Amino acid sequence: MKGLRLTIAKQTVSSILDTLGDDDFFNIIAYSEILHHQQVHCKNILANKTFLFMFQHFREHLDKLFAKGIGMLDIALNEAFNMLNEFNHTGQGSICSQAIMLITDGAVDTYDTIFAKYNWPDRKVRIFTYLIGREAAFADNLKWMACANKGFFTQISTLADVQENVMEYLHVLSRPKVIDQEHDVVWTEAYIDSTLPQAQKLADDQGLVLMTTVAMPVFSKQNETRSKGILLGVVGTDVPVKELLKTIPKYKVIHKWSPLFHPFSSGILPLKPNYSSVDLSEVEWEDRDDVLRNAMVNRKTGKFSMEVKKTVDKGPNSLCSKTKKDCACTNNFLLF
Repeated sequence: MKGLRLTIAKQTVSSILDTLGDDDFFNIIAYSEILHHQQVHCKNILANKTFLFMFQHFREHLDKLFAKGIGMLDIALNEAFNMLNEFNHTGQGSICSQAIMLITDGAVDTYDTIFAKYNWPDRKVRIFTYLIGREAAFADNLKWMACANKGFFTQISTLADVQENVMEYLHVLSRPKVIDQEHDVVWTEAYIDSTLPQAQKLADDQGLVLMTTVAMPVFSKQNETRSKGILLGVVGTDVPVKELLKTIPKYKVIHKWSPLFHPFSSGILPLKPNYSSVDLSEVEWEDRDDVLRNAMVNRKTGKFSMEVKKTVDKGPNSLCSKTKKDCACTNNFLLF
């Protein structure tokens, strides 16, 4: 796999990484007669985009790949299945869809013995195969591997084909949700963007404000196609954070919202290009049983109280007798 084929293969891997979200875990394995993990310290683990520094390292090492030796696909498949099995036992993942993306310029076998050992009859791991190049000599083997493991086969001949062909795996993974008619709404992290030509309405001279994007899938509801689970696309819109705050009554903006808006609510700190999400469990340490977190995730309404600890300074109105200590207090939480 040299020259243009290697370039297409790298671009294919890069495009797949672009489709991943913060909740997706991944690793990249380059193989010949031996295995080469993209990062030595990432061997046998699955990383995700939350660890931005690690994600950037993957991209950097991807550019350094070069062709060498003979591709022993059986070694690579064994390693990939073992890695997924180990990850399942850690309990870190969402126990959702798992997949192996195979980017190759050929496969001399169907490797059915490996699939029989690790993946059949349940077929919990989908196999997506990408044949790089114009030759079709190995297309049948790769197509069989994908179809026998609930995946999808595609051939990528040119760089122009990469983006369109990579997106095909999303249609396969989305089928169960499409068939069940599940409309999952996704909100992105905060980022800076221009609202022009509406900037003047928001009294923002530069037109750069904090934004978030809300998106949801669009799929076919026709009875004749419902069983096929056809995803038509995604619809979304950008929403200025200021507009969201306007819709929330002030008495409901309790400190529970601070993990979302604290970095920029005061207007004093400089705007950053992007903001990272923080899980509520990392902010409310006293919520050890995830009572508040689960209530918010499950969209429950009502109110409840929970004892938390708050650090206060010594002063005339201080509740603590020493210079600084943790004091227990009761906070009321309103869920709406």
